[in-house]
Amino acid sequence: MSAPGPMSKTTALLAALVLAVAAAASAQAPPAAPAEGAAPAPADPASTDIKNPVDQELQPDPSGYNYNPQGRRDPFVSLLKPVSADQGVKTRRPGMEGFLIQEVALKGIVRTPKGYTAMLLGTDGKSYFVQEGQRLFDGVVTRIDATAVTFRQEITDPLSTVKSRDVKKTLYPSEEARQ
Repeated sequence: MSAPGPMSKTTALLAALVLAVAAAASAQAPPAAPAEGAAPAPADPASTDIKNPVDQELQPDPSGYNYNPQGRRDPFVSLLKPVSADQGVKTRRPGMEGFLIQEVALKGIVRTPKGYTAMLLGTDGKSYFVQEGQRLFDGVVTRIDATAVTFRQEITDPLSTVKSRDVKKTLYPSEEARQ
């Protein structure tokens, strides 16, 4: 046998090119029509209605884009805005129910026959008397004793696993620093 020359390399390359074009053309050819005498196969309605779940997710929504979070948070919702789990952004009510726990200052505690009542100073410069169970914007008063008021603050951070925490305000700020 003789060594392959430039002509045999060109011929082999040309044959490979022809085979590649033929394979591509056969892959794009429309399916053959059924014979005229053969009846079309009956369509099973159950098989046409059931689709692969992956195919359903991959098909675009005809009305436009639809975000499916699949248990993840929405990346377009700001983490800086406080969001309640059931209402979205809340509007503040007038009076004590409109103040955040961090906005009020404990100014006094009064003992009454029914228990203790705390006097809180709001950001509007007015004093408010509160009792256990009184609602604030982001929490509720849970306990009042002779020297401190305890609040249950609702956490609105969507990334936090804890939904509430206890905040204690004392009459004497030096005691707050020790705790």
